[in-house]
Amino acid sequence: MYQGKRNILNKEKYEALRAEEITYLRGAVSVAMSELDGILNYSEVARQYFGRSQSWLSQRLNGCMRENRQMAFTPEEAIQLAKAFKDIARRLQVHADEIIAVAHVE
Repeated sequence: MYQGKRNILNKEKYEALRAEEITYLRGAVSVAMSELDGILNYSEVARQYFGRSQSWLSQRLNGCMRENRQMAFTPEEAIQLAKAFKDIARRLQVHADEIIAVAHVE
């Protein structure tokens, strides 16, 4: 289910395509990164969670060819990306809770 703020013109069609995409690794990663575009800084995700460059991440997201093979996330890298998302979510939740706690005091 789409969690973003974009205005989707044909929600039923989008949801059907999205449901199909998230059934395989590359599609699931692609959908997540597409829906988080503009919210996440890809360079910092690559650097902080993979110790790599933004171009390394971009090659995998876009399926670029390198040395006659298509770049893609390995299952281990995909799990690492999922853990990065969970860490970012946890950090956001902590900051949101701190802001709410202060907002109720003032």
